[in-house]
Amino acid sequence: MKSEKQHIHTTVSKETYDTMKKLSISYGSLSRVIEEAVDLIKIRDHLLDDIKKRNLDPYKLWHLMRSDFSMVAVGRTTFMSYIDKIPTEPQENNNCVQLIEWFHNTNDISTLTLYEILNAIRSIWIAGNYFWQIQIKAQDKPKDINYGRNFEIAFYHNFNQIKYGKYWSQYFKTVLEKDPINCSCEIQIRNEVFYMKITRNDK
Repeated sequence: MKSEKQHIHTTVSKETYDTMKKLSISYGSLSRVIEEAVDLIKIRDHLLDDIKKRNLDPYKLWHLMRSDFSMVAVGRTTFMSYIDKIPTEPQENNNCVQLIEWFHNTNDISTLTLYEILNAIRSIWIAGNYFWQIQIKAQDKPKDINYGRNFEIAFYHNFNQIKYGKYWSQYFKTVLEKDPINCSCEIQIRNEVFYMKITRNDK
C-alpha cells in the first residue's frame, strides 16, 4: 500500500535549492532529498516510532548506535595497537548480544533465528566501519533463509593483517558458541578476509 502524498508550499534559500538540485541527481527527485533529510533529523532527535533499524543504511545506523551506546570512533593505528596481543577480555565481556537485541527491538536474543542474528552482525559491524562487506550464504538451502541452521559468512576488511581477522573471528566465535545462541563455528583466516562456518546446535 502506497503512503499518501502531501503537497508542501514553502520557499528555501537559493543556496539550499541549488544543493537540493545537485542531491536530486543521486536521490532521484527533490521530494526524495527532503524525505532523506527528514529521516536523518528523526534519527538525530530520536523519533523512532516508525523506523526499522534493518532498513537503515550504514550511515544512519552508525549515528543511531553512537547515540544509544555512546560509541566513539577509534583510528586504525590505535585499534591495531589495542588488539596487538589479541586481548581476550573484549571477547568474553562485550555488548554484542545487547547490540543484536537492540537492532531487532527485542529483549531476548533466543527468540531470533540464526539468520536474524547474523544479519544484525552484518549491518552493525559494517555501520561501525569494521568491515566493508559481509556476505552470508545458507549452506543447507532452506526454503526460507530465516530458518536456515548452517551458514557460511565471509568478513571482508582492508587491514591486510592476519591479526585483525584473528581478533574478530575469535570475538564472534565466542559470542556465537555461548548460551543462548549455541552454535558451532569453524574459522578460516586470510589477510583481508576471514570465513566462518556456523551451525546452530539442536536445543
